[in-house]
Amino acid sequence: MYGEWLVLINMLFNLAIVLFTARITSNMVKPIRLFISSLCSSFVAVIGGHTLVGMLSSFVLLIGIAFRFRLRSFQKQGPIALTATIVMGGLLTALQPYLKSLSVSHFIGLCFLLASVYLVLFYKQWGFVRLERVSGQFVRETLLKIFGVDIPLSAFVDTGNQAIEPLSGKPVHFVSYQALQPYLPKTLCQALGQWQETNPYDVSMFATDYQKAIRFIHVNTVQQQSVVLGFRFDEWQIKGEPSQVKTNEYIVLTKKAHNFPHSTEAILHFSALTTN
Repeated sequence: MYGEWLVLINMLFNLAIVLFTARITSNMVKPIRLFISSLCSSFVAVIGGHTLVGMLSSFVLLIGIAFRFRLRSFQKQGPIALTATIVMGGLLTALQPYLKSLSVSHFIGLCFLLASVYLVLFYKQWGFVRLERVSGQFVRETLLKIFGVDIPLSAFVDTGNQAIEPLSGKPVHFVSYQALQPYLPKTLCQALGQWQETNPYDVSMFATDYQKAIRFIHVNTVQQQSVVLGFRFDEWQIKGEPSQVKTNEYIVLTKKAHNFPHSTEAILHFSALTTN
């Protein structure tokens, strides 16, 4: 009877591991294959005990039956399953002293539940890391030329940024005011401090030269539609593959840049993904 319990425990944990691996690698596998792989792997693990040959054979069967005996499967699904095994094994080893008083059935059920919940949380965190890695491909190093100065900025190309200047239809980009402030003329900074969002069309505090570069941009937020100031820049060099140069488009200075992705200093219009 003891052997049957070991097979059942191993099978349940193997099933959790292959389900997790299938989801992580976006591999559609029939439930019957997952069940058979978990059961066969469990039998071999129990018979082989803690020997190296037994553990390797069990792992090969687990991956091979579930994801087919191909080299690609062991290269792609193998490391994920091994990581899940180590993570889940570490959790159960740490909790085992606190679960000794439980009956066998309760012990198995609780361990399986804890392992499943932990793998679900691990899966969500894994997805977040993958998303961060993918979105990191949209980070660019740039050089903005505006108001007669060159300003280096790290920027993120946001496919959701489709803001345009209403008269010309040209793209609008969002730039951290804190990043630009050290480069801006003091008179411009003073004027920006005096400008009021409640009366956006009053730009009398700006010098005439700056007023010529100003455009009124309508921005939709969750709460309401607001009017902000857009400034025309001379040139914006965007490095990458391929690199490009934007001219005579508009930026909006924002003081709420702490939420910019990857701690960048600017949010580029989605058109920055294409060449000129």
